[in-house]
Amino acid sequence: MIKKLLIAISIFGCLTFNTQAQMDPKTKAVMTMALYGTVGGALLGTAALAFDAGGRSVAVGASVGLYTGLLFGGYVIGTHAMKKNRQMNPKPQRNYYPDTESSPYENDSDDGYDEQGSFNERLIMHQIAMSEAPATNSKL
Repeated sequence: MIKKLLIAISIFGCLTFNTQAQMDPKTKAVMTMALYGTVGGALLGTAALAFDAGGRSVAVGASVGLYTGLLFGGYVIGTHAMKKNRQMNPKPQRNYYPDTESSPYENDSDDGYDEQGSFNERLIMHQIAMSEAPATNSKL
């Protein structure tokens, strides 16, 4: 009699208490994809039975589908996280100044020379440096 009363109280307690637990959306997505992969693999294993495959083909298909679903779920979650991170923290583009008055393609001087001098000046400096370099005798 006490056992029946305890069972009735526990059933009544389980049915009347309203507790909710939520799963992390990432975990739920990976588990859903793993479930779909398992079911798909089992179906492919069942289809393989028509071609005189062994009875283990259903289990092997389900196993391969499970691992494939887990890998694909991890890939989806990883790429989503990377995409979200890039949107939240965009990298500045190099040599791109949309709102400034100067850019790397415009010089402040009107003569067209950069800070290092003209091409002819640099060519002369290079020739002088090459003539002062010690000669090497290298025979191939």
